Amino acid sequence: MNVFIDTDGNLEDMVPWFMEVGADGVTPLERRAGVDVVKLLNLYPTLHAISGFDKMTMSLGENAMRTEFERILPAMRTGRYIVSVDHQTPPEVSMENYRIYLRLFDEYSKKAVL
Repeated sequence: MNVFIDTDGNLEDMVPWFMEVGADGVTPLERRAGVDVVKLLNLYPTLHAISGFDKMTMSLGENAMRTEFERILPAMRTGRYIVSVDHQTPPEVSMENYRIYLRLFDEYSKKAVL
């Protein structure tokens, strides 16, 4: 059984304590709060994480989302990371852009295991 801590904001300073008390992972990872999932998983090689995709890129179109997937690809390759946005997709994200996100999600999920 994996134990995840649900917290908000920048949790980076708390991660050592979370791990000390038995947590295996953290969620959500809020990019707007300055949390960098790649940095976090590099610092703590046994930590698991959920979220961390910068949801603010989703309304900006494919190029912005592709850049974000490139940024988090090293975390995806660890096998200890589940990609998602923190909390919810922003309301200004169009259905078309959400479909682009899903297509890129599929593309980068495949790249992560190569």
